[in-house]
Amino acid sequence: MADVGIDGQIEYVDKDGYVTGRMIAVQIKSGTSFFNEKGDSWIFYPEKKHRFYWERFPLPVIIILHNPETNQSYWQDIRQSLRVLAKNEKGILVPKVNILQNTDANTLFEGFAILNQGFMSIDEVLNHLITTKSGNGSFPVSYFSLFCSGLTNICRSLYFGMDVAMNIAEENLLLDKSPFGVGVGESEQEFLFNYIKFLVHQHIADIDFSDCMIDWYERQMQPTFMAPLTSRGKELVSAIHKLEAKYKEEGSLPDTGYLHAAQESFVHQVITHSEVQRIELMTNIEMLYHGILQGNFDKSHQKFGRKKTNLRSDFLRRLWQTINGG
Repeated sequence: MADVGIDGQIEYVDKDGYVTGRMIAVQIKSGTSFFNEKGDSWIFYPEKKHRFYWERFPLPVIIILHNPETNQSYWQDIRQSLRVLAKNEKGILVPKVNILQNTDANTLFEGFAILNQGFMSIDEVLNHLITTKSGNGSFPVSYFSLFCSGLTNICRSLYFGMDVAMNIAEENLLLDKSPFGVGVGESEQEFLFNYIKFLVHQHIADIDFSDCMIDWYERQMQPTFMAPLTSRGKELVSAIHKLEAKYKEEGSLPDTGYLHAAQESFVHQVITHSEVQRIELMTNIEMLYHGILQGNFDKSHQKFGRKKTNLRSDFLRRLWQTINGG
């Protein structure tokens, strides 16, 4: 049988003994020859074919190095390591503290944002969203506001970025006529990252949490993503609509017509001066590629010496002819 690089899979079972469908793939290497020291780690050199396979595998891939002489095993999330590895680095570090026999399931399944909470009903998820708020008065943000403000693509997808949190905080401070500005520190960053983990753990949106971990741990920044809602996420949107309708029927909320709390927002790119310059650069590259741009680049004036013709129109005409075989 060919060695494709995966020896088996491990499924996470929650504290009540229920299977969750959350799995990690495992590759096991046994023998003292795999234990080459590098500081506080063992260094493992994967084959090229396995590097390519593991980095693109749909599940987290755990490499386990087993020492038969000490009967101890060490592990590392090799898919995650390969995704952040510098191009000139060939070895994967497996920390000596990552002893498999001493590792709990939550740590091993970190790529799935496993939390010490049960799988909630949609009503329980909604309650958690509404009641979970930042404890900082200068950062008035709740999980509920993050979820509703992040809905996009006709409420089929969820967007998250630091811009969403900042917009919510700024608007709430304006509504409260607060004399203070937005305050963001370590606890607020943790609050936002825990929101992402909650969404993943409760299977509200199909978020690539492994990619989020690269932003959080390696780049030390808040992740940004747009992810499709799961069927549970869509149920959550319906539950919010029903709760809003209930309050309106009771007269607790005014009739806002077509305006709803759970309603799509539009994610747009901010066009800066440098972005405008980049668009011109992109167009020049395209025109040079198709042999349309005339003359040579004039370094003294930082521009191309062009003939007095409408090159953009000419470019589009020539490109259309190329595409249509004219």
